[in-house]
Amino acid sequence: MKNYLLILLLVSGSIFSQNIDKLKKQAIRDAKVISEASLKKDVNTLLEYTHPKISKKYGKEQLKKDIEQVFQTMTAQKIKIKSSEIDELTEIKKEKKEHRCLVKNTIKMDFNGRLVTLKSSLFGFYDKKKEKWYFIESNKLIDDPETQKIFKNFETEIEIPQDEQIADN
Repeated sequence: MKNYLLILLLVSGSIFSQNIDKLKKQAIRDAKVISEASLKKDVNTLLEYTHPKISKKYGKEQLKKDIEQVFQTMTAQKIKIKSSEIDELTEIKKEKKEHRCLVKNTIKMDFNGRLVTLKSSLFGFYDKKKEKWYFIESNKLIDDPETQKIFKNFETEIEIPQDEQIADN
């Protein structure tokens, strides 16, 4: 009997590990899609990976207009995203009946001739029915009152770092 229990524990542990590995690969894949979409100013792809609560709150058309406005403002102010790289997925946790993760990224921008590097992160929420991650700029979960209203009583054990801006010389 002990042998069967041991085998069951080993098999279930192996399946759990394979599941987490799959989730990690999917999270990195989806975060890279968002990163590329930001570089290309691909509004539709950015909308596709926006958390459904945000889409529901503002409506897809309004969000599309808002994102387009951000890109127009950046162009008018001569701000350009030069590169956007996914650095690492720090961890995946199951909280509130869903998998969540934190993906760190580095964005290099040109502010009208002044180069700036932004170290930031994306907070991911996994939709297992669609096998897809939705992301939010993680700092908005801790610093933005509008986002906090949408995600009322948001709690996580995942450590969310503050964004870091580095002026390049």
